[in-house]
Formats: sequence, C-alpha cells, structure tokens
Amino acid sequence: MFRAIAETSVNPFALVDDDGVFRWVGQSIEELLGWRPDEIVGRGIDAIVAPQSLDGVLHAFADLEGLPPRSNYPRGGVGQAADLVCRDGTTTPCNLLAATRSQTGLPYHLVFARRAGYEQALDIALEAIAGHADLDHVLESLVATLQQSIPRCVVAIGDGWEHDRFSVVAGDGVDLLVSDPDPPWARALATGEDVLVRTLDEMSPALAALARPRGLVSCWVHPVTVPGDERPAAALVMFRPFDGIPTRFTWTAVHRTGRLLRFTLQWDRSHRALEFAATHDTLTGLANRLAFVARLDDIAKLAEGQAAVLFIDLDRFKPVNDHLGHMAGDRVLQEVAHRLDAAVRPGDLVARIGGDEFAVLCERLVDPTDVVTVADRLIAAVAAPILMDGHEIKITASVGMVDLGNAESPEVILARADLAMREAKAKGPGLWVSHPSA
Repeated sequence: MFRAIAETSVNPFALVDDDGVFRWVGQSIEELLGWRPDEIVGRGIDAIVAPQSLDGVLHAFADLEGLPPRSNYPRGGVGQAADLVCRDGTTTPCNLLAATRSQTGLPYHLVFARRAGYEQALDIALEAIAGHADLDHVLESLVATLQQSIPRCVVAIGDGWEHDRFSVVAGDGVDLLVSDPDPPWARALATGEDVLVRTLDEMSPALAALARPRGLVSCWVHPVTVPGDERPAAALVMFRPFDGIPTRFTWTAVHRTGRLLRFTLQWDRSHRALEFAATHDTLTGLANRLAFVARLDDIAKLAEGQAAVLFIDLDRFKPVNDHLGHMAGDRVLQEVAHRLDAAVRPGDLVARIGGDEFAVLCERLVDPTDVVTVADRLIAAVAAPILMDGHEIKITASVGMVDLGNAESPEVILARADLAMREAKAKGPGLWVSHPSA
C-alpha cells in the first residue's frame, strides 16, 4: 500500500542523501519529466535541476535543514521555484518542497516536485498586463500553462470569433483550426458549453486528416465569455494523443486557465478602449485634437514639404442645433465625420478638432495640387443633403489649406490653417483658401 502511494503520487517525490544524491525516485517522475527512476537514482540533483535554478534550490534546502527540529514547524508556501530538466533536454517550471532529516528523523531528505506552469503563467500574465504587453505575449503564457497542466496536449487559443474564424490565435495547434461547416469550437461558441470530441471518427474528415499525422485522436473545447459580451467569442482548444474524455481533475485545470483567459481578455479590451478614448473623439470616432497634433508634430519635424493640413468649419451648422436640437446636431456631426473620412485618400488622418471644426492631415503629396483635389472632395461630400427624420438638412464647409513649413510647430500650422479657413468663410460658404508656407 505504501509503495502504491509513493509510486502514484500526483506530485513525484524522491529520497536525497546529504550529498545531494538521489537514493530513490517515484515512478510518477516519468510523467513529469520523462526520466525513468533508474536513470536518476545514484545521480546528483544537478542531473534534473537546471543550472540557473541550482543555487536557489541548494540554498532553500540548506535553510530548511537549519530549522528547529520540531515536527510541527510550519512549512507553508508554494515551494522553491526551479526549472527541471526533462529527458528530451527541455525544461519545465516546477516548485520543489522538502522535508529534511532534521524534521522527519529519517535517514534521507524527502523532496517533492509540483508543476508550476499555472502559477508561472499567472505571474507572466500579470506582469505582462502591468507592463502593457501585447495580447499575443499573454496568450502564449496561457498556452504554456495548459501544456504544463495537461502533458502531451496540443493547444490553440482563439479570440474574436466571427462567422468561421478567430481574429486572434495562439499556440502550437493553430494550424488545426480548419475552416469546417461545423468544427467543434464553433459548436462550443454557439452553445456556450464544453464540447468533447472523443475519437478521430467523431472529427470532420478535414480535421482528422490534420490530427492523424500528429498522433492526435481527441479534441476538447472550452468556450470563454468575456464580461460585457452577449456570447462567447474565445475558446481553449486542446488536442490529445489519447481517446476518451478528460478526468474531472484535468478539466478543472482547463477551467482555471479559462478563467485566466477571461480575465486577460477583459483587461485587453478595457486597455484598448482606454487607449481609443484617449486618442479619439467619443461622438464621431475620429481622431481627437490630441492625436492629430501628435501626428502633425511628427510629420512637421521631417520638414520635407510634402504634406498639408486642411482646416474645415461647417457653415450654417448653428441653426441645426437651434431648430432641431442638439441630438440632431450630434447626428449631423456623425454623418459629416463619416463623409469626410470617406472622401480623403488612404493614409490621410481626419480629426475632429472641436465643436463643428475638423482637420485633415494629408501626407506624401506627390504633387501640391493633390491637396486641392482633396479639398474639393471634402466640400462636395459635406454639401450633399442630409436626410434626417423627414428633414432635409443642407450645410456646407469652408476649408483653409496650408502646406507644412520648415519644422513649424503644430500650433503655428493650425493657426495658419484656421486663418485661411476664416478667409474662405468670409468669401462665401463652400469655398477653400490656400496659404502657402513662407
């Protein structure tokens, strides 16, 4: 009975003498690291503890040996973090715990090894979040924790499911996310329930054809719903070389990683929303003045004379607010913003500067007359009638154009463009005036 307990321990353990030599190793070490016990017995702990972790492990065990010889002395904590060397030469993160001779009265020290993939992934994810890392970096750490928790699994994590594909993917199983009429991840995302494909026979021919050469025979999918979403759009997809269904213990590890994925995606979306809000106008979705000035400053420093700014002010907009109300005025501004954005060239930046004022930054002008073409398109786009709740609203735009001088500040450039716009407005609605740089 005691041998069965020792050999099947979930956390493999070993007996180590005072010289750091293994005297006995449990069979479950093979599942963790790939080594057979007879390949380790008689060797020092440096055979499986990676060089970068060895000093920390030795000092941790020495500290334990120096504790008071009381059997009830607390040994709480997660253990000593260490990278252990697998038989194939790779390393796996673990936590080592020990009960020394002074604590047990036995002739050898007891050393336990516990997988630390989940804890490490959590640490990496939190550090990445604190450091505003890319989402891809965090997802890769979640792939690693699943592979640590479920040995020999191939993992794909997807987010942003739309129609028949994910917008973001990570993991060594990404190539298995085939476009099928009814893949298991689509079923999981549609129902919000876990989907278990037990054998190759239950897979579609296209998926089975990819899984079979890699020795994979089953597929598990766990959908993840981010708070605020109506339905799940992310999923953990795991392929294994064993048929059947996961044990409750294994599925618990999957669901824990799923909760971490939900937290990660919630952070990413909140972070992106804050970034968008900081650089975009909330009403129109265009760049705001801050973002426009920052980009203008970058382009102005180049001083190449191949860029221009157009300052746009709406004519006869005040009566819209006065007669139809501010909600109607906001809808008009949104429509104008859409038209301006559609009228510029690819790569040009459109911003709402404030109120009913907009600006356009035209970069990479091959010919100075190109900006005149843009101005004409902008004026024509705004002049088209806007139909709203049975009303036909007609407004026009006055445009001031300036090219960028030698390393002028954004404030100077915008002031010149504003002056040109006012001259255009004085001449009549729907006109443009150009002020070349000195």
